[in-house]
Amino acid sequence: MSSQRLAVTDWIEFEEERHQVAGLDGVTVRLRSENGRIQTIMLTALLADTSFRAAVEPPPTTLEDAGADLDPAGVLEGLDEAVKEAALKLEAHLLEAMTGYRSGDPLSAATDEPLPQYDPVLPQVVRVHAKAQELGVTDRWLWKLWARRAENGLWGLVDKRKARVRNPLRNLDPRVIQAIRDQAAAERTDSSATIGTRFYRRTQNRLDADHGSGAVPLPSRDTFRRAVAYLLDTSPSAPAYQRASAANQPDRPFGNVIATRPGEVVMLDTTPLDVLAYDPGTTSTIRVELTVALDVATRSVLSWRLTPEGTKAIDIGLLLADVMTPEMMRPGWSDALGYQMLRVPYERLMTVDERLSEAAARPVICPETLLYDHGKPYKSDVVWRACTRWKIDLQDARKLKPTDKPHVERLFKTIREQFAEHVAGYKGFNVAHRGRTAEEQARWTIDELTEFFAEYVIAVYQRKHHRGLILHGFPDLRVSPNEAYAMALGSAGYVDCPRETTVYFELLPIARRVIHPYGVELNNLTYNADILYRYRKAKAPYPDELWPIRYDPRNLLHAYFLDPTDGRWHVLRWTHALGEHQPFTDITLREAKRLIALRGRKPEDQAAVAQALTDLQNRTDALETWTAADRKRHTRDEHKGSAQHRDLQRGDPPVNSHPPLTVVPDAPDEDVEPGEWGDLDLSKVTAAEVWDPDAI
Repeated sequence: MSSQRLAVTDWIEFEEERHQVAGLDGVTVRLRSENGRIQTIMLTALLADTSFRAAVEPPPTTLEDAGADLDPAGVLEGLDEAVKEAALKLEAHLLEAMTGYRSGDPLSAATDEPLPQYDPVLPQVVRVHAKAQELGVTDRWLWKLWARRAENGLWGLVDKRKARVRNPLRNLDPRVIQAIRDQAAAERTDSSATIGTRFYRRTQNRLDADHGSGAVPLPSRDTFRRAVAYLLDTSPSAPAYQRASAANQPDRPFGNVIATRPGEVVMLDTTPLDVLAYDPGTTSTIRVELTVALDVATRSVLSWRLTPEGTKAIDIGLLLADVMTPEMMRPGWSDALGYQMLRVPYERLMTVDERLSEAAARPVICPETLLYDHGKPYKSDVVWRACTRWKIDLQDARKLKPTDKPHVERLFKTIREQFAEHVAGYKGFNVAHRGRTAEEQARWTIDELTEFFAEYVIAVYQRKHHRGLILHGFPDLRVSPNEAYAMALGSAGYVDCPRETTVYFELLPIARRVIHPYGVELNNLTYNADILYRYRKAKAPYPDELWPIRYDPRNLLHAYFLDPTDGRWHVLRWTHALGEHQPFTDITLREAKRLIALRGRKPEDQAAVAQALTDLQNRTDALETWTAADRKRHTRDEHKGSAQHRDLQRGDPPVNSHPPLTVVPDAPDEDVEPGEWGDLDLSKVTAAEVWDPDAI
């Protein structure tokens, strides 16, 4: 094991950031990060950390810190035209003195060249002496200018008094410069501030704390503002989201994620959709989250999910199933949006996967590697089991490093510009861009937005030429994601995707339980079905002798049980569920238990839970008494329940021992045949009375 030597002013790497050792006292070390953050850590903990690296390169110095040599040609190009003209004129005089011609080339001589006093047959010293008399300088000065030109070219003849490099920080104390940077780094997550007031005061406080009160005074406020504008690329008075975005930029060169075949790298991410959804049941708006899967090789949007705020792990797991499932055509879509529009060997693929006959023009890909962020739903057991089943590798991006998955981050901007901005209810990507009437303009439900987004992906995005999509071997060819996919199939081939009919149940979270005579307990709720009777008190044929019970956190009215005898899935219903109970999520269940606890009851009391859920779900009788939380909960549960029902229909339906209650229609008239309702004559319908306020 090699020894590590640490000394003050050394640079190290810790937690993916460079730090400078500011102090050592034997057991602890004081670190100063590159952005000015100070922390003290135990030396043993630092050395044992896996992210620790010693003797790293210090951060690059800036121009005002280094005073490095500048490129003379670069400085010359930035000078005023008058200064450059003066240098060129002086060069022509020198060339005439040395060669007899102002251009220095006899073949490019002017009509009056050479002049008699600069005839090339004359000795050079004679010509230099004549030029010195013409310019009113000494011969020695001309010889010096000629030596400068020989060494530095035209830059050697420039008047340096008019070519000084501007350095507005030259007279500023280096400690003030460092304090400005440290304070800007400390305030990167704060609200915006005025430079001349709060930021000025806090910078002075930092100097007083580091060097003593009054030891390092700040310059005048005007000088301070100019220094801040020169030092910081994002001003402290800039919008907070701009400063946060600039702070997230990595302190190293950007890398590239390269994929050459479809499915080699698929990026997953979730972002708030910049459109408010409308809920007609509560006449309110709700925020929506968009989760997408993007194929890096072809830039194809493989699947998507629009959900109320709070994406679940089951949504991510089923999103992976959507990637490998053809997108079905919608009623009213043009036939041109069918799968055959991809210009792939359609008839041949039909023999491999018959599902493509009714599919839309969206690639169907079996992913090899998933690249995702550190969100809780992505790191759940549901996603891990899904990837293990389908042999998909998992690779997580670094925390707070959006540049690790730049393609999907750029996709969200494209979606905002091409889709969200044109939808009623667009709210902008932050409050600074939000209009006053965004909530009033919202008119589309989440389901309607999902259909609109599906049509946008199929009809617009997948068919539009992608400026950043460059095919290997064809650098000048601009293609669409669909065309890139069709061309990639020629080299990579088509992989038949899995078609399990029970994938929905296999992706659900698992709870290991004992089957009691009265059913199984899950989340303090009891679930039962006829199928459980034969397995009550029986030990499960699993290593822990417990039965796996599946549940969907989007709808806790039901749970699911796999019968090991015939391999069929069965629905378990909550024993205290009433006919008026609508699907509810785990979040609503926690709220109901909280209300029970406030009433002094036990959360295990299922009758109390049922009553609390009824109270929460039956407030539709008095919408005017609803709070914002009530409206949000109602809309969230309603949509997630509908999404859970749609996902349940993906494969073979389970055995339902408790069929749902249905509304029985009124008995038909005697003159109508059984099973028929007859025709309704609207002309014979009597209009209802209308209240007329003027009649009072």
